[in-house]
Amino acid sequence: MSKVSRKIIKESIDNVWHPCSRMDQYNDQNLIVIESGNKSWLRSVDGKGYFDAISSWWVNLFGHNNSYLKKNITNQLNKIEHVMLSGMTHQPVIDLSKRLNALANMDHCFYSSDGSSAVEVALKVSYHYWRNRGQKKTKFALIENSYHGETLGALSVTDVDIFSKNYHSLLNKNIILPNPSPKNYESKKKLKEFALESFKKAEVILNKHHKKIAGLIIEPILQCASGMNYYHPIYLKKLRALCSKLDIHLIADEIAVGFGRTGKMFACQHANIKPDIMCLSKGLSGGYLPLAATLVSKKIYQEFLNPDVEKNFLHSHSFTGNPLACSAAIATLDYFDKKLSMDKVNEKSKLFNQIMMKLAKYNIRNFFNIGMIWRFDLPETQESINFESLAREEGLLIRPIGRCVYIMPPYTSTLSDIKFVVKVLEKILKKLQMDIK
Repeated sequence: MSKVSRKIIKESIDNVWHPCSRMDQYNDQNLIVIESGNKSWLRSVDGKGYFDAISSWWVNLFGHNNSYLKKNITNQLNKIEHVMLSGMTHQPVIDLSKRLNALANMDHCFYSSDGSSAVEVALKVSYHYWRNRGQKKTKFALIENSYHGETLGALSVTDVDIFSKNYHSLLNKNIILPNPSPKNYESKKKLKEFALESFKKAEVILNKHHKKIAGLIIEPILQCASGMNYYHPIYLKKLRALCSKLDIHLIADEIAVGFGRTGKMFACQHANIKPDIMCLSKGLSGGYLPLAATLVSKKIYQEFLNPDVEKNFLHSHSFTGNPLACSAAIATLDYFDKKLSMDKVNEKSKLFNQIMMKLAKYNIRNFFNIGMIWRFDLPETQESINFESLAREEGLLIRPIGRCVYIMPPYTSTLSDIKFVVKVLEKILKKLQMDIK
Protein backbone atom coordinates (compact mmCIF):
# COMPACT_ATOMS: atom_id res chain seq x y z
CA MET A 1 0.00 0.00 0.00
CA SER A 2 1.40 3.40 -0.99
CA LYS A 3 2.01 6.36 1.31
CA VAL A 4 -0.66 8.26 -0.63
CA SER A 5 -3.24 5.58 0.10
CA ARG A 6 -2.34 5.39 3.80
CA LYS A 7 -2.63 9.19 4.08
CA ILE A 8 -6.08 9.25 2.46
CA ILE A 9 -7.31 6.37 4.65
CA LYS A 10 -6.17 8.14 7.82
CA GLU A 11 -7.95 11.33 6.72
CA SER A 12 -11.11 9.34 6.04
CA ILE A 13 -11.03 7.62 9.43
CA ASP A 14 -10.36 10.97 11.12
CA ASN A 15 -13.22 12.79 9.39
CA VAL A 16 -15.81 10.46 7.85
CA TRP A 17 -18.37 8.43 9.81
CA HIS A 18 -18.77 5.51 7.41
CA PRO A 19 -22.22 3.85 7.12
CA CYS A 20 -22.98 0.35 8.37
CA SER A 21 -19.45 0.08 9.74
CA ARG A 22 -17.47 -0.81 12.84
CA MET A 23 -15.43 2.40 13.02
CA ASP A 24 -13.37 0.97 15.90
CA GLN A 25 -12.06 -1.69 13.51
CA TYR A 26 -11.22 0.47 10.50
CA ASN A 27 -7.56 0.65 9.50
CA ASP A 28 -5.45 0.76 6.36
CA GLN A 29 -6.08 -2.94 5.82
CA ASN A 30 -9.86 -2.82 5.43
CA LEU A 31 -10.51 0.49 3.65
CA ILE A 32 -9.96 0.72 -0.10
CA VAL A 33 -9.44 4.14 -1.65
CA ILE A 34 -11.30 4.11 -4.98
CA GLU A 35 -10.18 6.63 -7.56
CA SER A 36 -12.06 5.62 -10.69
CA GLY A 37 -14.26 3.02 -12.31
CA ASN A 38 -15.01 1.60 -15.73
CA LYS A 39 -17.73 -0.90 -16.67
CA SER A 40 -17.81 -3.54 -13.90
CA TRP A 41 -14.45 -2.64 -12.42
CA LEU A 42 -13.26 -0.18 -9.76
CA ARG A 43 -9.67 1.06 -9.54
CA SER A 44 -7.93 2.08 -6.34
CA VAL A 45 -5.63 5.05 -5.94
CA ASP A 46 -2.77 2.53 -5.98
CA GLY A 47 -3.86 1.26 -9.40
CA LYS A 48 -5.32 -2.09 -8.29
CA GLY A 49 -8.49 -3.26 -10.04
CA TYR A 50 -11.50 -4.69 -8.21
CA PHE A 51 -14.41 -6.44 -9.88
CA ASP A 52 -17.57 -4.87 -8.43
CA ALA A 53 -19.54 -8.05 -7.68
CA ILE A 54 -22.07 -6.16 -5.55
CA SER A 55 -22.90 -3.35 -8.00
CA SER A 56 -21.80 -0.71 -5.49
CA TRP A 57 -24.38 -1.70 -2.87
CA TRP A 58 -26.86 -2.95 -5.50
CA VAL A 59 -27.33 0.38 -7.27
CA ASN A 60 -25.29 0.06 -10.48
CA LEU A 61 -27.07 -1.55 -13.43
CA PHE A 62 -25.04 -0.70 -16.52
CA GLY A 63 -21.51 -0.27 -15.27
CA HIS A 64 -19.37 2.55 -13.97
CA ASN A 65 -18.45 5.51 -16.15
CA ASN A 66 -21.18 4.64 -18.64
CA SER A 67 -20.90 7.16 -21.48
CA TYR A 68 -24.59 6.96 -22.41
CA LEU A 69 -25.80 7.80 -18.89
CA LYS A 70 -23.12 10.47 -18.41
CA LYS A 71 -24.10 12.20 -21.64
CA ASN A 72 -27.77 12.42 -20.65
CA ILE A 73 -26.94 13.74 -17.17
CA THR A 74 -24.53 16.31 -18.64
CA ASN A 75 -27.12 17.47 -21.18
CA GLN A 76 -29.56 18.11 -18.33
CA LEU A 77 -26.88 19.81 -16.23
CA ASN A 78 -26.38 22.31 -19.03
CA LYS A 79 -30.09 23.26 -18.77
CA ILE A 80 -31.08 23.27 -15.08
CA GLU A 81 -29.90 21.32 -12.05
CA HIS A 82 -32.72 21.79 -9.52
CA VAL A 83 -36.38 22.76 -9.65
CA MET A 84 -38.55 22.96 -6.55
CA LEU A 85 -41.36 20.52 -7.25
CA SER A 86 -43.93 22.27 -5.05
CA GLY A 87 -45.66 24.86 -7.23
CA MET A 88 -43.41 24.06 -10.20
CA THR A 89 -42.75 21.14 -12.53
CA HIS A 90 -40.33 20.20 -15.32
CA GLN A 91 -40.25 17.86 -18.31
CA PRO A 92 -37.85 15.20 -16.93
CA VAL A 93 -40.05 14.48 -13.89
CA ILE A 94 -43.15 14.31 -16.09
CA ASP A 95 -41.49 11.99 -18.62
CA LEU A 96 -40.09 9.73 -15.90
CA SER A 97 -43.41 9.53 -14.04
CA LYS A 98 -45.31 8.57 -17.19
CA ARG A 99 -42.84 5.79 -17.93
CA LEU A 100 -42.71 4.41 -14.39
CA ASN A 101 -46.51 4.43 -14.10
CA ALA A 102 -46.78 2.56 -17.40
CA LEU A 103 -44.08 0.01 -16.49
CA ALA A 104 -45.53 -0.73 -13.05
CA ASN A 105 -49.21 -0.24 -13.96
CA MET A 106 -49.55 2.42 -11.25
CA ASP A 107 -51.10 5.90 -11.26
CA HIS A 108 -48.89 8.55 -9.58
CA CYS A 109 -45.26 8.86 -8.47
CA PHE A 110 -44.04 10.61 -5.32
CA TYR A 111 -40.28 11.25 -5.29
CA SER A 112 -37.61 11.25 -2.61
CA SER A 113 -33.88 10.57 -2.49
CA ASP A 114 -33.28 7.08 -1.03
CA GLY A 115 -34.94 3.78 -0.24
CA SER A 116 -35.69 4.48 3.40
CA SER A 117 -37.44 7.71 2.42
CA ALA A 118 -39.50 5.88 -0.21
CA VAL A 119 -40.65 3.47 2.49
CA GLU A 120 -41.42 6.33 4.90
CA VAL A 121 -43.62 7.89 2.22
CA ALA A 122 -45.38 4.56 1.63
CA LEU A 123 -46.12 4.05 5.32
CA LYS A 124 -47.39 7.62 5.78
CA VAL A 125 -49.56 7.42 2.65
CA SER A 126 -51.10 4.12 3.75
CA TYR A 127 -51.83 5.31 7.30
CA HIS A 128 -53.11 8.70 6.09
CA TYR A 129 -55.41 7.04 3.52
CA TRP A 130 -57.25 5.09 6.19
CA ARG A 131 -57.29 8.11 8.52
CA ASN A 132 -58.99 10.12 5.77
CA ARG A 133 -61.62 7.39 5.57
CA GLY A 134 -62.22 7.43 9.31
CA GLN A 135 -60.59 4.06 10.03
CA LYS A 136 -58.12 3.67 12.90
CA LYS A 137 -55.53 1.51 11.20
CA THR A 138 -52.29 2.28 13.02
CA LYS A 139 -50.28 -0.91 12.54
CA PHE A 140 -48.31 -2.47 9.70
CA ALA A 141 -47.61 -6.10 8.97
CA LEU A 142 -44.18 -7.26 7.86
CA ILE A 143 -42.41 -10.52 7.13
CA GLU A 144 -39.99 -12.10 9.59
CA ASN A 145 -36.35 -11.16 8.79
CA SER A 146 -37.44 -8.40 6.41
CA TYR A 147 -35.47 -5.20 5.82
CA HIS A 148 -37.01 -1.93 4.65
CA GLY A 149 -34.56 0.77 5.70
CA GLU A 150 -33.15 2.50 8.74
CA THR A 151 -35.10 5.69 9.37
CA LEU A 152 -37.48 5.24 12.31
CA GLY A 153 -40.60 4.41 10.28
CA ALA A 154 -38.69 2.03 8.01
CA LEU A 155 -36.98 0.44 11.03
CA SER A 156 -40.38 -0.25 12.57
CA VAL A 157 -41.08 -2.62 9.65
CA THR A 158 -37.57 -4.09 9.64
CA ASP A 159 -36.94 -7.36 11.45
CA VAL A 160 -33.13 -7.54 11.44
CA ASP A 161 -31.90 -7.08 15.01
CA ILE A 162 -28.46 -5.73 14.15
CA PHE A 163 -30.19 -2.68 12.66
CA SER A 164 -33.30 -2.29 14.81
CA LYS A 165 -32.62 -3.70 18.29
CA ASN A 166 -31.03 -0.55 19.75
CA TYR A 167 -34.03 1.54 18.75
CA HIS A 168 -36.93 -0.73 19.75
CA SER A 169 -38.19 1.69 22.40
CA LEU A 170 -38.66 4.36 19.70
CA LEU A 171 -40.46 2.17 17.19
CA ASN A 172 -44.10 1.43 16.52
CA LYS A 173 -44.84 -2.17 17.51
CA ASN A 174 -45.97 -3.83 14.32
CA ILE A 175 -47.15 -7.33 13.39
CA ILE A 176 -44.63 -9.91 12.17
CA LEU A 177 -45.67 -12.75 9.86
CA PRO A 178 -43.76 -16.06 9.56
CA ASN A 179 -40.99 -16.15 6.98
CA PRO A 180 -41.96 -17.93 3.73
CA SER A 181 -38.33 -18.67 2.85
CA PRO A 182 -37.04 -22.07 4.04
CA LYS A 183 -33.57 -22.52 5.48
CA ASN A 184 -32.75 -25.08 2.80
CA TYR A 185 -33.51 -24.78 -0.91
CA GLU A 186 -33.91 -28.49 -1.56
CA SER A 187 -36.40 -28.41 -4.45
CA LYS A 188 -38.94 -26.15 -6.13
CA LYS A 189 -41.70 -28.42 -4.84
CA LYS A 190 -40.57 -28.01 -1.23
CA LEU A 191 -40.14 -24.26 -1.73
CA LYS A 192 -43.78 -24.07 -2.79
CA GLU A 193 -44.96 -26.31 0.05
CA PHE A 194 -43.10 -24.21 2.61
CA ALA A 195 -44.54 -20.99 1.16
CA LEU A 196 -48.09 -22.36 1.34
CA GLU A 197 -47.60 -23.48 4.95
CA SER A 198 -46.26 -20.02 5.83
CA PHE A 199 -49.21 -18.38 4.11
CA LYS A 200 -51.69 -20.39 6.17
CA LYS A 201 -50.04 -19.06 9.34
CA ALA A 202 -50.00 -15.52 7.96
CA GLU A 203 -53.68 -15.82 7.03
CA VAL A 204 -54.63 -16.60 10.63
CA ILE A 205 -52.69 -13.57 11.92
CA LEU A 206 -54.04 -11.16 9.31
CA ASN A 207 -57.63 -12.31 9.79
CA LYS A 208 -57.26 -11.66 13.52
CA HIS A 209 -55.68 -8.19 13.27
CA HIS A 210 -56.78 -6.79 9.89
CA LYS A 211 -58.98 -4.05 11.31
CA LYS A 212 -55.95 -2.28 12.76
CA ILE A 213 -53.49 -3.03 9.91
CA ALA A 214 -53.05 -0.23 7.37
CA GLY A 215 -50.63 -2.07 5.12
CA LEU A 216 -48.48 -5.12 4.67
CA ILE A 217 -44.98 -4.35 3.40
CA ILE A 218 -42.99 -7.05 1.67
CA GLU A 219 -39.82 -7.59 -0.33
CA PRO A 220 -41.17 -9.46 -3.37
CA ILE A 221 -39.58 -12.89 -3.98
CA LEU A 222 -36.23 -12.13 -2.32
CA GLN A 223 -35.27 -10.79 1.11
CA CYS A 224 -31.93 -9.24 0.28
CA ALA A 225 -30.45 -7.66 3.41
CA SER A 226 -31.15 -10.66 5.65
CA GLY A 227 -29.21 -13.03 3.40
CA MET A 228 -30.67 -13.18 -0.11
CA ASN A 229 -33.52 -15.42 1.05
CA TYR A 230 -35.79 -16.56 -1.79
CA TYR A 231 -39.41 -17.67 -1.43
CA HIS A 232 -41.92 -19.09 -3.90
CA PRO A 233 -44.13 -16.56 -5.80
CA ILE A 234 -47.30 -18.41 -4.71
CA TYR A 235 -46.91 -16.75 -1.30
CA LEU A 236 -46.99 -13.28 -2.84
CA LYS A 237 -49.94 -14.15 -5.06
CA LYS A 238 -52.00 -15.42 -2.12
CA LEU A 239 -51.06 -12.42 0.03
CA ARG A 240 -52.29 -10.08 -2.71
CA ALA A 241 -55.69 -11.76 -2.74
CA LEU A 242 -55.95 -11.79 1.05
CA CYS A 243 -54.96 -8.13 1.42
CA SER A 244 -57.65 -7.16 -1.09
CA LYS A 245 -60.24 -9.16 0.85
CA LEU A 246 -59.25 -7.67 4.22
CA ASP A 247 -58.74 -4.03 3.13
CA ILE A 248 -55.00 -4.01 3.77
CA HIS A 249 -52.68 -2.15 1.44
CA LEU A 250 -50.02 -4.37 -0.12
CA ILE A 251 -46.77 -2.37 -0.22
CA ALA A 252 -44.10 -3.84 -2.49
CA ASP A 253 -40.56 -2.82 -1.56
CA GLU A 254 -38.85 -3.24 -4.95
CA ILE A 255 -35.89 -1.07 -3.93
CA ALA A 256 -33.28 -3.84 -4.13
CA VAL A 257 -34.98 -6.23 -6.55
CA GLY A 258 -36.53 -3.83 -9.05
CA PHE A 259 -35.24 -3.03 -12.53
CA GLY A 260 -34.40 -6.54 -13.56
CA ARG A 261 -32.38 -7.99 -10.69
CA THR A 262 -34.58 -11.10 -10.45
CA GLY A 263 -35.04 -11.58 -14.19
CA LYS A 264 -38.16 -9.43 -14.53
CA MET A 265 -38.42 -5.65 -14.50
CA PHE A 266 -40.19 -5.85 -11.14
CA ALA A 267 -40.11 -8.87 -8.83
CA CYS A 268 -43.90 -8.63 -8.33
CA GLN A 269 -44.25 -9.81 -11.91
CA HIS A 270 -43.09 -13.30 -10.89
CA ALA A 271 -46.46 -13.63 -9.14
CA ASN A 272 -48.31 -11.54 -11.73
CA ILE A 273 -49.67 -9.21 -9.07
CA LYS A 274 -50.09 -5.47 -8.72
CA PRO A 275 -49.42 -3.89 -5.30
CA ASP A 276 -51.28 -0.87 -3.98
CA ILE A 277 -48.01 0.96 -3.32
CA MET A 278 -44.57 0.30 -4.79
CA CYS A 279 -41.20 1.61 -3.53
CA LEU A 280 -38.31 2.10 -5.97
CA SER A 281 -34.72 3.33 -5.62
CA LYS A 282 -31.16 1.97 -6.07
CA GLY A 283 -31.17 0.95 -9.76
CA LEU A 284 -33.80 3.57 -10.60
CA SER A 285 -31.08 6.07 -11.62
CA GLY A 286 -28.70 3.38 -12.84
CA GLY A 287 -26.74 4.02 -9.66
CA TYR A 288 -25.61 7.47 -10.76
CA LEU A 289 -27.60 9.87 -8.57
CA PRO A 290 -29.73 9.57 -5.40
CA LEU A 291 -33.36 9.03 -6.36
CA ALA A 292 -36.36 7.13 -5.02
CA ALA A 293 -40.01 6.92 -5.96
CA THR A 294 -43.16 5.75 -4.22
CA LEU A 295 -45.80 4.74 -6.76
CA VAL A 296 -49.48 4.51 -5.78
CA SER A 297 -52.71 3.25 -7.28
CA LYS A 298 -55.39 5.60 -8.62
CA LYS A 299 -57.70 4.72 -5.72
CA ILE A 300 -55.09 5.77 -3.15
CA TYR A 301 -54.10 8.97 -4.98
CA GLN A 302 -57.69 10.16 -5.35
CA GLU A 303 -58.29 9.83 -1.61
CA PHE A 304 -56.00 12.84 -1.08
CA LEU A 305 -57.83 15.15 -3.53
CA ASN A 306 -59.79 16.84 -0.78
CA PRO A 307 -60.68 20.48 0.07
CA ASP A 308 -59.74 19.74 3.70
CA VAL A 309 -56.00 20.57 4.02
CA GLU A 310 -55.55 17.91 6.70
CA LYS A 311 -56.64 15.27 4.21
CA ASN A 312 -53.93 16.24 1.73
CA PHE A 313 -50.46 14.67 1.71
CA LEU A 314 -48.06 17.50 2.60
CA HIS A 315 -44.86 15.46 2.81
CA SER A 316 -41.82 16.91 1.02
CA HIS A 317 -38.06 16.57 0.38
CA SER A 318 -35.71 19.34 -0.79
CA PHE A 319 -34.39 17.36 -3.75
CA THR A 320 -37.68 15.64 -4.63
CA GLY A 321 -37.80 14.74 -8.33
CA ASN A 322 -34.87 16.99 -9.26
CA PRO A 323 -34.12 17.21 -13.01
CA LEU A 324 -30.61 15.75 -12.78
CA ALA A 325 -31.65 12.56 -11.01
CA CYS A 326 -34.73 12.22 -13.23
CA SER A 327 -32.57 12.53 -16.34
CA ALA A 328 -30.35 9.73 -15.01
CA ALA A 329 -33.43 7.55 -14.47
CA ILE A 330 -34.79 8.30 -17.95
CA ALA A 331 -31.40 7.40 -19.44
CA THR A 332 -31.47 4.15 -17.46
CA LEU A 333 -34.88 3.21 -18.88
CA ASP A 334 -33.68 4.23 -22.35
CA TYR A 335 -30.67 1.95 -21.93
CA PHE A 336 -33.01 -0.97 -21.33
CA ASP A 337 -34.96 -0.03 -24.47
CA LYS A 338 -32.05 0.72 -26.80
CA LYS A 339 -28.94 -1.07 -25.52
CA LEU A 340 -29.57 -3.98 -23.14
CA SER A 341 -33.14 -5.23 -22.91
CA MET A 342 -34.43 -7.52 -20.17
CA ASP A 343 -34.38 -10.37 -22.69
CA LYS A 344 -30.69 -9.78 -23.31
CA VAL A 345 -29.98 -9.49 -19.57
CA ASN A 346 -31.69 -12.85 -19.04
CA GLU A 347 -29.70 -14.42 -21.87
CA LYS A 348 -26.56 -13.24 -20.10
CA SER A 349 -27.81 -14.60 -16.80
CA LYS A 350 -28.30 -18.08 -18.28
CA LEU A 351 -24.84 -18.00 -19.83
CA PHE A 352 -23.23 -16.77 -16.61
CA ASN A 353 -25.07 -19.41 -14.59
CA GLN A 354 -23.39 -22.18 -16.59
CA ILE A 355 -20.07 -20.85 -15.27
CA MET A 356 -21.29 -20.12 -11.75
CA MET A 357 -22.62 -23.67 -11.39
CA LYS A 358 -19.02 -24.83 -11.01
CA LEU A 359 -19.27 -23.57 -7.41
CA ALA A 360 -22.11 -25.94 -6.54
CA LYS A 361 -19.72 -28.91 -6.38
CA TYR A 362 -17.99 -27.47 -3.31
CA ASN A 363 -18.99 -27.95 0.31
CA ILE A 364 -21.30 -24.95 0.35
CA ARG A 365 -25.02 -24.79 1.08
CA ASN A 366 -28.09 -23.39 -0.63
CA PHE A 367 -26.46 -22.42 -3.91
CA PHE A 368 -29.19 -20.53 -5.76
CA ASN A 369 -29.63 -18.27 -8.77
CA ILE A 370 -32.40 -15.94 -9.83
CA GLY A 371 -31.87 -13.40 -12.59
CA MET A 372 -28.57 -11.60 -12.05
CA ILE A 373 -28.17 -12.76 -8.45
CA TRP A 374 -26.21 -15.78 -7.20
CA ARG A 375 -25.92 -16.80 -3.56
CA PHE A 376 -24.60 -19.59 -1.36
CA ASP A 377 -24.07 -20.17 2.34
CA LEU A 378 -20.76 -21.02 3.96
CA PRO A 379 -20.64 -23.90 6.47
CA GLU A 380 -20.88 -22.87 10.11
CA THR A 381 -17.18 -23.58 10.56
CA GLN A 382 -16.21 -20.75 8.20
CA GLU A 383 -16.27 -17.02 8.88
CA SER A 384 -17.49 -14.85 6.02
CA ILE A 385 -15.21 -12.00 7.10
CA ASN A 386 -12.20 -14.15 6.16
CA PHE A 387 -13.86 -14.95 2.84
CA GLU A 388 -14.35 -11.25 2.10
CA SER A 389 -10.75 -10.28 2.91
CA LEU A 390 -9.35 -13.13 0.80
CA ALA A 391 -11.55 -12.03 -2.11
CA ARG A 392 -10.27 -8.46 -1.84
CA GLU A 393 -6.69 -9.68 -2.00
CA GLU A 394 -7.56 -11.28 -5.35
CA GLY A 395 -9.33 -8.15 -6.67
CA LEU A 396 -12.91 -9.32 -6.08
CA LEU A 397 -15.19 -6.97 -4.16
CA ILE A 398 -17.91 -8.84 -2.25
CA ARG A 399 -19.85 -8.09 0.92
CA PRO A 400 -21.17 -11.27 2.58
CA ILE A 401 -24.28 -11.12 4.78
CA GLY A 402 -23.69 -13.39 7.74
CA ARG A 403 -22.66 -16.67 6.13
CA CYS A 404 -24.30 -15.80 2.82
CA VAL A 405 -21.92 -14.98 -0.03
CA TYR A 406 -23.69 -13.39 -2.98
CA ILE A 407 -22.79 -12.09 -6.41
CA MET A 408 -24.94 -9.28 -7.87
CA PRO A 409 -22.90 -7.79 -10.73
CA PRO A 410 -23.74 -4.97 -13.17
CA TYR A 411 -25.67 -6.20 -16.21
CA THR A 412 -22.85 -5.07 -18.51
CA SER A 413 -20.47 -7.63 -16.98
CA THR A 414 -18.85 -9.96 -19.51
CA LEU A 415 -18.33 -13.70 -19.63
CA SER A 416 -14.66 -13.03 -18.92
CA ASP A 417 -15.67 -11.09 -15.79
CA ILE A 418 -17.77 -13.99 -14.48
CA LYS A 419 -15.01 -16.48 -15.21
CA PHE A 420 -12.73 -14.29 -13.09
CA VAL A 421 -15.30 -14.28 -10.26
CA VAL A 422 -15.60 -18.08 -10.30
CA LYS A 423 -11.83 -18.52 -10.50
CA VAL A 424 -11.34 -16.36 -7.39
CA LEU A 425 -14.17 -18.01 -5.47
CA GLU A 426 -12.85 -21.48 -6.30
CA LYS A 427 -9.39 -20.48 -5.15
CA ILE A 428 -10.77 -19.28 -1.81
CA LEU A 429 -12.96 -22.35 -1.32
CA LYS A 430 -9.93 -24.56 -1.87
CA LYS A 431 -7.78 -22.44 0.42
CA LEU A 432 -10.38 -22.74 3.19
CA GLN A 433 -10.42 -26.50 2.59
CA MET A 434 -14.06 -26.58 1.61
CA ASP A 435 -13.56 -29.73 -0.38
CA ILE A 436 -15.57 -30.90 -3.35
CA LYS A 437 -18.61 -32.87 -2.21
